[in-house]
Amino acid sequence: MIELSRRGFLGGTLASAGVLTLAVSIGCGDKRASRIRHAEKTGELTANMYVTVLADGRIALTVNKAEIGQGVTTAYATLVAEEMSVPLDRVVSHFADSDPALKTTFNMQITGGSTSTKEGYKILRQAAAAAREMLVAAAAGSWKVPVAQLTVAEGFVVHAATNRRAGYGELTKLAAHQPVPEKPALKPASAFTLIGKTERRRVDARAKVDGTAKFGIDVQVPNMVNALVIHGPMYGAKPDTIDDKAARKLPGVVDIFGFKYGVAVVAEKYWQALAASRELKITWKSGATKGLDTEQLRKSMRSYDDGGTPTHESGNADKALRKASKKLDAIYEAPYLAHATMEPQNCTVRLTDGKAEVWAPTQSPTMTQSFVADAIGLADEDVLVHVTLCGGGFGRRAVADVAAQAAAIAKRVKRPVKLTWSRESDMTQAFYRPIYAIRMQGALGDDGRPTALRADITSQSIALSSGTMLGASFAGIPHALKNMFVDSLLAMFATNSVGDLFSTEGLKETPYQIENITISAAPVQTKLPVATWRSVGNSVTGFAAESFIDELAHAAKADPLAFRKKLIKPGTRQARVLDALAKLSGWGNPAPSGMGRGLARHFCFETEVGEVADVEVIDGRIRVRRVFCVVDCGLAINPDIIKAQLEGGIIFGLSAALDQQITLVDGVVQQTNFDTFPSLRMFEAPEIIVQVLDSREDPTGVGEPGLPPIAAAVANAVFAVTGVRLRRMPLQLAFNEQRGTK
Repeated sequence: MIELSRRGFLGGTLASAGVLTLAVSIGCGDKRASRIRHAEKTGELTANMYVTVLADGRIALTVNKAEIGQGVTTAYATLVAEEMSVPLDRVVSHFADSDPALKTTFNMQITGGSTSTKEGYKILRQAAAAAREMLVAAAAGSWKVPVAQLTVAEGFVVHAATNRRAGYGELTKLAAHQPVPEKPALKPASAFTLIGKTERRRVDARAKVDGTAKFGIDVQVPNMVNALVIHGPMYGAKPDTIDDKAARKLPGVVDIFGFKYGVAVVAEKYWQALAASRELKITWKSGATKGLDTEQLRKSMRSYDDGGTPTHESGNADKALRKASKKLDAIYEAPYLAHATMEPQNCTVRLTDGKAEVWAPTQSPTMTQSFVADAIGLADEDVLVHVTLCGGGFGRRAVADVAAQAAAIAKRVKRPVKLTWSRESDMTQAFYRPIYAIRMQGALGDDGRPTALRADITSQSIALSSGTMLGASFAGIPHALKNMFVDSLLAMFATNSVGDLFSTEGLKETPYQIENITISAAPVQTKLPVATWRSVGNSVTGFAAESFIDELAHAAKADPLAFRKKLIKPGTRQARVLDALAKLSGWGNPAPSGMGRGLARHFCFETEVGEVADVEVIDGRIRVRRVFCVVDCGLAINPDIIKAQLEGGIIFGLSAALDQQITLVDGVVQQTNFDTFPSLRMFEAPEIIVQVLDSREDPTGVGEPGLPPIAAAVANAVFAVTGVRLRRMPLQLAFNEQRGTK
């Protein structure tokens, strides 16, 4: 991927080349006169932030999302290349800076919720189609032929009758005189040559292979210093005493000081700061999590029986449960989890004339603006954020605590600062996936069909964890009013007046046709911060729901797949996926010798995913050998990237399902690196077979939906092969406890 700054596109460096930037009606509109004057003066047209036609015929694309490995850059480039009929390698991309005009979800510029392709699908096609129509109109006017007689191909406008053709780059200045089409015609699906086709190449692959790709950790700014922060043994701990005499004598040390986040060590080079940090002697005050013990918290959550605020009710589940002769009651549990992105948290900040300039691998420039502004007393609009490539995100990079710390250090040392966290800080100072306990109750009728389902979810509330994150949604309004809105929302969440929608997602929208359903939520609040983690609440509700449905099927003496199909409307995505999954996995045939086979499905981010896991137990260790996966995500922009995303979600989910947890003893996180928070190793990874169903519906999300079914599929497979029912993650720990082994 060729990275170009937005300033570079819009500045004078391309003025002599002849540049055409095009807008659709969602942008600044068709200001034809000013657009022409600007084109005559500079050789470019700046009418919109999405599509720019360069003088050499390349298409410059502004990507208003973060590339966190999910392939959004390739997807967006594919949409533009398709509508403009150019080869994919003729589209060059750059990431948009923070910009109010680019806000979408929750009034923020943010990448998350598997929304990027869905949001960009029509907007980017319209932007590209508008560019195409302006180029065609320019050629038609020049050649004095009807527009209807012209076609486009490979970056040229063609008039077949006279054998005339002109490259896009030749037409930019003429096209600047054309009005921006309000409703440009989009290509019909039957004419697609890129969308939906197998295209193995990613537009950012070469740069990532040859080392020219720039991640946040690669940023260099003139006169920059490097910093690390020594965080206390528990979250929120502040330094009491700092003995820095020996450390200050080391080469390159610029400053060492305590602040509200810990102890900052600043040096000319990162390794000098690291060496100095090892010479410090620090005593700490107690932190915010003092006394928090996750084992005690887990037991308390298991025994909580006061109910919660209903987020979904149909029929009368309690009455149906009381009347039922055959009932099931089970509690499913999930621990805190860290995101553990491969690129550790980092950020670079430069302060100049009361404004901040930030370079960050962030999922949300808006959130970064808010965190930095709050940290050093600026207005959000005085913080400019440059988005870099991200070495993983999973929701963690939507939170900008590292940016706040970098800004505070830069304010102190009065030089640009790059702050890089250690892996230990990343693990112990995270915004974690919340801890959960979900009580599931169900009833079966005489015909074996469920008559009632009740889910009572106890979970730490994401909404309550950070007022700064909520405040980012209200950026642009007066500070006092913003604080009032945030305080009001936090009060509603704290009193459970509206119910925690994050913790119940994936259950409250269940597609299972059960007459009596109640889903409720009760928040638990500790001082340990929590935030969105890949697939958010679905990562746990998918486990609980699909494990419990399997238990109901077993109690009804029914085949798990057939049981589910009876509860799902025919013709839906769920039915299509189950049918395809049965065929792909050979469901109904005996499992391979010594293995158990488990099934799970889940719907989230408007995408349906079904998975079958083949599992065996060897010397007490759960081994997942094969996973079959079927997805219906609407139109597949790039089937290979979709498969890669499903594979990645399954591996990420397996790591969490089998072994990962964050535990605290007296407020101190016990897991500090990958030795105690293990990710699945290559030799442990199963064969994964993914089928993407053909669809002409608009595309939906794929970055997260592959994760929720896998834990339940594995747990159900373990039951099939051993008879042991696992209701707690990590599954290996639960299996060991039930078998009486360590």
